[in-house]
Amino acid sequence: MVMMRYFFAAVVLAAGLSAARAQPAPSEGDRGPAFSAKSPVPVYFAPEKNLGKYYLYADGGFHADWYVGYNNCWIVKLPPVDTAGYAKAFIGAKLGRSKIMSWPASWDTTPIPGKIYMALNQSPTFNSDHTYFLTEAADIPREPLPNDALAGVDSSSWVWAEIPLSRVSAGADNYLALWSSSRYFTSASSAPIVAAAMGDSSAEDVWLNRSIKGNAPSGDGVLETPISGLKPAIAIKLVPANEYKVLVKGFSAELGEDEISVSFAAIGEDVRAAWLEVSYDKFDWQRVTGYLYKAPYFWTLGRGEVSKDLFYLRAAAQDNLENTGYSKEITVPAMPAAAKEE
Repeated sequence: MVMMRYFFAAVVLAAGLSAARAQPAPSEGDRGPAFSAKSPVPVYFAPEKNLGKYYLYADGGFHADWYVGYNNCWIVKLPPVDTAGYAKAFIGAKLGRSKIMSWPASWDTTPIPGKIYMALNQSPTFNSDHTYFLTEAADIPREPLPNDALAGVDSSSWVWAEIPLSRVSAGADNYLALWSSSRYFTSASSAPIVAAAMGDSSAEDVWLNRSIKGNAPSGDGVLETPISGLKPAIAIKLVPANEYKVLVKGFSAELGEDEISVSFAAIGEDVRAAWLEVSYDKFDWQRVTGYLYKAPYFWTLGRGEVSKDLFYLRAAAQDNLENTGYSKEITVPAMPAAAKEE
């Protein structure tokens, strides 16, 4: 009887294996979503592949004179980049420690104004066709004060400028430049600082040009001073087509006589920044605040700083795939005539 049971079990097992072999392979849909090299996440190309290593200089401590300047242009060379399968391209840098007018004192906390630009070309020479506006210095996290509190102080942040995907070459090296057009930015005591990393490679792919005067370097001698061992936080970001959404919820505003207090929540994957926008016709919207990089999102606006007339206010947020979401707008009524005259 025992032998019969083992024989029966063996027959059943063999039949099961034969049936399994006879079954067709599961279709792609039956297997569930397969992993793809072009999954909806951004990819980055930088002199130092590990972007987590870019913590030097721009977050405090010794700055090593790594400022983004009117007379200080950082140049990096990246190898060819395969853009197949991607929908958008961005160039960017990790920046921090922007200065106020009275730094390191606190009597005038107005940010020192200045525009920062980047350029991309397949040879180390740059002109206006290769140039893209990156950010205002006022939107870069502030340098902390040694003896006082200051609004806007934060760790350094990546900022990005969209460029045509065709500008990134898959067949030639890609040279990127980072500088400022502001005459104020001629030293680390007035200019923002670019983050740096200790590089694993000894390849000559980073240079500093100190011969510029507010414009990107061109002509002979662009690659003026090689930098070894350290890599500036300058990168290309490629973003695939995706259906991710950013939702801005709970947008509310308390309207006082002199101030507008706003709060909201941003819901999405990898939300990296939020801000407020105003419009006078619901068509043309303008950003009126700096960037908020961390939740919870609160902001206070001076009522007269925006407009004393009727306007519309909304919140916006963006994820790391550069998708942007918006709240419903709030109507801010005009101030009373008496208040307008003050």
